[in-house]
Amino acid sequence: MERFRRAARVAPPEGAPFALIASTAGGWYLAAVDAKARKLGLAPGQLLADARARLPALETCEHEPGKDRAALIKLAHWCTRFSPYVAPWPTQNEDSAGLTFDIEGCAHLFGGEAGVLEAMAEAFAKLGFRVRLAAADTIGAAQACACYGRADKAIVAAGGQRAAIAPLPVAGLRIAPDMAATLRHLGLKTIGDLLPLPRAPLAARFGASLLTRLDQALGRARESFSPLLSHAPARAQAILAEPIVSQSHVLTLVEKLANDLAPVLERDGKGARALRLTLFRVDGETVEAEIGLAAASREPAHIVKLFSLRLDALQDDYDAGFGFEAARLDVTEAERMAPSQTGLADEPESARTIKLSLLIDRLGSRLGIENVLRVSPHDTHIPERAMVLKPAAQYDVQPWEEAPMRPLLMLPCAEPAEVTALLPEGPPLQFSWRGVRYAVAHAEGPERIRPEWWHDTHTHVRDYYIVEDEDGRRFWMYRDGSYGGEAHPRWFVHGIYA
Repeated sequence: MERFRRAARVAPPEGAPFALIASTAGGWYLAAVDAKARKLGLAPGQLLADARARLPALETCEHEPGKDRAALIKLAHWCTRFSPYVAPWPTQNEDSAGLTFDIEGCAHLFGGEAGVLEAMAEAFAKLGFRVRLAAADTIGAAQACACYGRADKAIVAAGGQRAAIAPLPVAGLRIAPDMAATLRHLGLKTIGDLLPLPRAPLAARFGASLLTRLDQALGRARESFSPLLSHAPARAQAILAEPIVSQSHVLTLVEKLANDLAPVLERDGKGARALRLTLFRVDGETVEAEIGLAAASREPAHIVKLFSLRLDALQDDYDAGFGFEAARLDVTEAERMAPSQTGLADEPESARTIKLSLLIDRLGSRLGIENVLRVSPHDTHIPERAMVLKPAAQYDVQPWEEAPMRPLLMLPCAEPAEVTALLPEGPPLQFSWRGVRYAVAHAEGPERIRPEWWHDTHTHVRDYYIVEDEDGRRFWMYRDGSYGGEAHPRWFVHGIYA
């Protein structure tokens, strides 16, 4: 009835009782009645002929259930400003329609469950809809209290479903009207009348659906619903104190939402590939804009620029009406983003040097300047001596010379391995290391590294090989010494490639 009054081009006569009528095989009947007609004794389901006999002044229009359903779905989209998980009821009651919300995880944004219900009541009142609201641990209990409870706003305490729904009519269990009528005829008028009865006779007489609905309302059986919005890897939302109209204010709001999303995406190691902006008008309408990105990004400035271009292209569809009072930014598609160095690495050389010295000073004031170290290259071909640690405050920047590819993981000390080779001076054919035997599929080398005679008088020549086993693991190994010398050569594992 309220949907019809909002959409009607010609309003029904003021003060006259009014009803919406629908046709069936049995004739025309009342599908919905307004408050005045209800006070005069009319109710949905009555035959139109009987109603006119009682109220000759009754004004009528034809019921349009398809438009009612479309309006309910549209309203559900607008209500995603309260929770992203909203769905219209799959079936409608006699003269009402409803929405199911999952407010777990977002109630604190409104100051708790009572705050959510109050915000919903105010928003629906502005749109001209009368609502009854209830919050409970189960969908069944919330819907029963909303439809048949005494209060317009009810909150069922955790675990209090049984006491809350016991005095309500059996129709509150969302069962078929004929089943509810049969139960009432048998004297089982309230849900509390069903609770002490044996389950087996109820199932035999009314089927399993009655017990399923009862268990769902009490929390004994799980129940889920399919929200209108699909799952989003990340989303951010804002409710404004005052409506905004201009596009520049919208872009400022987008920047705030993008900044809220950036740390969430960074925490998950992801970047946005597609985003959807939803703007909620004060009159219940919504405006949407979507963008796609060629590469994953979480940079707010880039996202704002793309939405600016998108809104420019939607001039014909961009209608702020009396203003936008809320907005939501959804990441509809995301993909992994490899970590990258930011901050100092992106600065010019001069600025980077200054900021790095300031960082060293701050760390030194906390840890002691002598404990802040940096890695410095060392002029040697011996792998384990190729870099040394020096105090960062006394560090002279030296360029790193291009060197042969080394493993990502260098062992602190080379570990011995037992090797079988096809030829004495050839690469390994198989080897055992840390008690595990590996069969070599490929080998590359050798890379010969001679000892530094001015430091090491008792070391031998090393022949390094890159070997790959049958499972694709790659190792850096070397043979210490050569055949024909004084000592028998030994093999070691010195590193592991990624």
